Amino acid sequence: MADDVARVRVGFELPQDGDNWPPVGVETMWAITRDEDLVELDNIPFFVQGFSAGDVVRVVPDDDGLLWVREAVEYSENCTIRIVPYGDGDSAQKRQAVLDAFAPLRVEGEGLKRFNLVALHVPADADIRAVKQLVIQGAQSGRWDYEEGCISEEWRAAD
Repeated sequence: MADDVARVRVGFELPQDGDNWPPVGVETMWAITRDEDLVELDNIPFFVQGFSAGDVVRVVPDDDGLLWVREAVEYSENCTIRIVPYGDGDSAQKRQAVLDAFAPLRVEGEGLKRFNLVALHVPADADIRAVKQLVIQGAQSGRWDYEEGCISEEWRAAD
């Protein structure tokens, strides 16, 4: 993260499904201030559905000053893919292996130890078809399972 931009924390309220997922009721993320009530999300969501880093959202402050996301204003066309690695061995190594597999495709990510989860940021200008194929191949071969947290029309159209 660059040091010369104003960053704030923003919160998302997360509805849970019948399986108690996501395992938290709120996710907070870093964002870059764009305007009085507009911010650009500046990290990869682990649980939030329908948003990616780079999206611009409208926020409203609560009485404690935390900014809560109310709506999307502009989507970045970036994608967020979440991966749960499988297999024997150290969980940290499995998460790192996922990150290493996607790095040549210019996909960055972050691991979350507590849930053995990797959140991937797929930039809009990445080779979406190649990334999607790797995601699907990894799932089909039993290396991981995945969730499409936020996908673009290009992702949907990729085969």
